[in-house]
Amino acid sequence: MTEYRVGIYIRLSLADEDTGSGKAESDSVGNQRELIHQFLDRHPQLKAAPRSEFVDDGYTGTNTDRPQFQALMKELRTGAINVMVTKDFSRCHRDYTQMGNYLECVFPFLGVRYLSVNDGYDSDDYKGVTSGMDVVLRNIIYEAYSKDLSVKTTTAKIIMMKQGKYIGSFAPYGFQFHPTVRNKLVIDEDSAAVVRRIFDMALQGVGNTDIARRLNSEGILTPGAYFRQKNPGSGRFRKASEKNGWTAATVLNILHQYEYTGALVGRKRYKASLHEKRTVPQDKSDWITYEGAHDAIISRADFDKVQEIIQQRPRRATGTSQEYPLKGLLKCGNCHRTLSRIHSSAGYYYRCTKSRADENSGCPKGKLFSEKEIEGIIFRAVMQMLARCQERKKQKSSLMLTRKERIAACVAELQKLEQQQERYRQEKFRAYEDYSGGTLTKDAYLRQRADIDSKLASAKAEQDTQEQLLSELEHLAFQDKAQEDDVFTSFAGATELTAELAQTFIKEVLVSSPAEIEIVWKFRDVFDMQGHGN
Repeated sequence: MTEYRVGIYIRLSLADEDTGSGKAESDSVGNQRELIHQFLDRHPQLKAAPRSEFVDDGYTGTNTDRPQFQALMKELRTGAINVMVTKDFSRCHRDYTQMGNYLECVFPFLGVRYLSVNDGYDSDDYKGVTSGMDVVLRNIIYEAYSKDLSVKTTTAKIIMMKQGKYIGSFAPYGFQFHPTVRNKLVIDEDSAAVVRRIFDMALQGVGNTDIARRLNSEGILTPGAYFRQKNPGSGRFRKASEKNGWTAATVLNILHQYEYTGALVGRKRYKASLHEKRTVPQDKSDWITYEGAHDAIISRADFDKVQEIIQQRPRRATGTSQEYPLKGLLKCGNCHRTLSRIHSSAGYYYRCTKSRADENSGCPKGKLFSEKEIEGIIFRAVMQMLARCQERKKQKSSLMLTRKERIAACVAELQKLEQQQERYRQEKFRAYEDYSGGTLTKDAYLRQRADIDSKLASAKAEQDTQEQLLSELEHLAFQDKAQEDDVFTSFAGATELTAELAQTFIKEVLVSSPAEIEIVWKFRDVFDMQGHGN
């Protein structure tokens, strides 16, 4: 008889809380908990089973990037829990293709029984057969609901913007939240003084780089570093510090902020799609502007004058409007800012401009990196990676297995490693018994114990590797094998670096010197190797 151990998963998203008291009440953590426990109390097989609870409060169901969900999956993979229960499918996942992946592939191979209370679903009823079109249709409905919910939430935010209410999670630099009035900003005098000084210098004709240099020389915190000082527990601007000084771009961004005149400006960007965190710029004509929403730091007249000064400044042609293979990919190895591309009589070069405004910067000062040389280095690296990948695919038959077979093999290996570790633990216990009983000397016991501990550590390390691989396989979206092979074969005969080749395989390139170039690849799981390469 199977010994069941139940994992209860509860999820409440921020969108749930924004859709009215009725919705929030039906999906609240407390109500989900009560519903599931009442269901388990009545279940003949599960009522006496031990229960563990995993709650993600404030997380979307459109992806699996949720801490408690990942914690539950780890328990399921190790076998500590073998039953998962949710209120409905959408609590587990709103993406019907991913939900189907868990039902058809992940849970069966892990030996996990999955139950969805409101959907009347129990995976034990589908052993050996597909989950049926009813599951697919339910998840399509959840997908449509998620999109509808996103639209409603966005609409509610737009209404608030048009009413002059600030809906951002963080106050802009120069402001802070009103202590008693919700969705309202008030001036933060410390940072506002810096904003006024920047505008004053701009009105005097001081250039952005010189403004940044003066602020850095006086040790004035950047907006990011200032936020971290005021909010030490926040993860926002986590890379910002006193060492990341002001730049011309930072100054220019402040000079363009119309909010300093007392207005609220919203909808500057919008989400590319439901399942993406990426946002794209909104056409300026579609921005939402509400005048007089809060006290002004800068007068409208001074703001307009600064915009005129900025427009009248001479502009140098840098070639940034052109298309070139490494556009947007090259970053400074020290500060990780995008390198500027400049043109000279000898050709195109890249440089980090941060050191021009910050003399204490660790960025390469005055160094120009030849575009031609860097493109050659990166092209050779890409072709080497493609060749290595093709060779690995030939050498490792495991890469030729189907996705389900790879998951099955991984689960089998994890079970074998767990059994192996249990044998080692028993050997260690028997060695101690022999030592306690006098049949084994202390020195011999210590040697045996050290040898067993070494074997245990090795098995545990391999177990961690297999668990990581299994986690990647679980989240890897299904892809036709022929399409995957085409990604490599289509570029096998390339003779030069192109934008398509670079954008396909490279996430970013960190340049410290011509001899120190670090490539961050996009496809770690495809290459089956480290995400960074020199």
